[in-house]
Amino acid sequence: MELPGGFLVEGRIQRGFRFKPVTGYLEMALGESAEGAETHPSQVTAALCQALQLLGDDAATVERVWGLSVGDRQFLMQRLSAHINDVRKWLTAECGACGDPFDVSFRYAELPVKAAGPDYPETAFSAAIGPLRLRAPTGADQEAVAAIEDEDAALTALLARLITAADPTREIDVSRLTEEEIAVIEARIEAMAPEAATHLLARCPHCRAENRVPVSPYGCLERPAGELYGEIHQIARGYHWSEHDILSLPRRRRRIYLRLIDRNRGMRSAENMLETA
Repeated sequence: MELPGGFLVEGRIQRGFRFKPVTGYLEMALGESAEGAETHPSQVTAALCQALQLLGDDAATVERVWGLSVGDRQFLMQRLSAHINDVRKWLTAECGACGDPFDVSFRYAELPVKAAGPDYPETAFSAAIGPLRLRAPTGADQEAVAAIEDEDAALTALLARLITAADPTREIDVSRLTEEEIAVIEARIEAMAPEAATHLLARCPHCRAENRVPVSPYGCLERPAGELYGEIHQIARGYHWSEHDILSLPRRRRRIYLRLIDRNRGMRSAENMLETA
């Protein structure tokens, strides 16, 4: 599989990636990824480092995951959700026109993706402060500004990271950029950077109005680790296996054993009912 954007390695863009097999160990790492993360971007970084077997032609180091564009990171999180459990999901939305609730379904693997533009990952443009270079925002940029609560200060800090002078010997002051120039910069980034869909277009079944329904790219982080602990407990109790053995199982096989335990429990309940009848 390939990223819609990619990252530079020695002047060449690499786009390949591969996830690790889905085992209980991977699911537990994702469920617990928030524990040591100070911000949501750092949780995403930790999750991708745990889930990726390869990024480009090498291991998925923290530095490589930091260097991924925001669009690539969201794309990977969507594909990771599909990799773990590629089933149809359901959302309940409220129509913006009539106010009635309605349901909409989707699969992470089917969400559209916009590939990076021809200038990706860096492009040139001119402003009143001189000729500049602009690059696509990355995970490292997200982590750097995530803790800044003031929106204007966060935007200034982000622009200072993304923009450099075309002449590397010259320093620039991004606070001198006008609102019009910032709007142009945002448009250039949108045209240049890859994007993963974060909304669905869905028509209300009641009034037929079209709605933009938000879809989180981070669904694989929303499953609480407690569910997995419950599955470990069931299998350990049923088969007396160690936690290591259970977590090493592929997700599909773990679910088969859980179904067998439930079926056996149902058969025993039926037998007990017959004995007491």
